Amino acid sequence: MWTWGGVALCGAALLAAGPPPVTYEQSPDTLRFSIVVPDSARPGESVPIALRLTNPGVRPMDLYLTGRSITFDIIIARPDGEVVWHRLQHVAAQQILQVKHLAPGETLELTDRWHQRTDAGAPLTPGDYVVTGVIPTDRNPLRATPARLRIMSRH
Repeated sequence: MWTWGGVALCGAALLAAGPPPVTYEQSPDTLRFSIVVPDSARPGESVPIALRLTNPGVRPMDLYLTGRSITFDIIIARPDGEVVWHRLQHVAAQQILQVKHLAPGETLELTDRWHQRTDAGAPLTPGDYVVTGVIPTDRNPLRATPARLRIMSRH
């Protein structure tokens, strides 16, 4: 009898708290993931890059992300797909899982700068590049739609 009452009380408490937050695994189409990068940059110029995760919905959303500081990767490639640089190439990332709560309309922004060097440290040649953002999660990584970046010639 006491157990039944406890279960009924727990159920009432869950109902009073409202619906649970939506997770991105339940509704991936509600999470917007974009990358913000300038259209072009001068040779040798530091390029600011921002990854933005936005909850455009009307319900809160929980994201299960890795790292004490959220782990994210930025990948720079030539148009043919050859990767010239990625942020996490020589970085050890902590595999601590953290839950990031995004309220309706809230945006999480992760930023870094690319100093126009390859993974080997060589400077880049002018031309077009493709910039992609990746955020590891407890399941499949989130990937932003790639953005274009043109490194101008010195002329």
